[in-house]
Amino acid sequence: MEITINIPKNDYVQPTEVRPHVVQAICEAFLAQKAFSTFHPHSEGCYRRATLFVCLHNGKGSSFHHEPWHKDEQSYKFNGAEMRAAFKALRDAGYHIFKRLHYGSWLGYEVRKRPYDYDGGTEVYDFTDFID
Repeated sequence: MEITINIPKNDYVQPTEVRPHVVQAICEAFLAQKAFSTFHPHSEGCYRRATLFVCLHNGKGSSFHHEPWHKDEQSYKFNGAEMRAAFKALRDAGYHIFKRLHYGSWLGYEVRKRPYDYDGGTEVYDFTDFID
């Protein structure tokens, strides 16, 4: 018995474009040191969603969110290549990036000036999570 199946070829291509203005906004959001300056690459349950948008306020990156923020503010959905570029830029500027769990299980990345995270995070040197 012969079976013929017609399935279209998978056309997914991982994004590699790095938009400099988006990398700048990501760095600014990390450095804003506000409640939403923690980047969460993955969802954890139905209430803790991945924050794959960087939102601008008055033209500067100010926070990470799971969707575009206010309609009157600008937001960008970023990709893994842009986050890797932001990590590199921040590390090159002398900042320290820490990975830690929030609420016991929700992975987050934060930027610090000092090489120590008082909340028990682990310092990381590159972004390796898959978010695309």
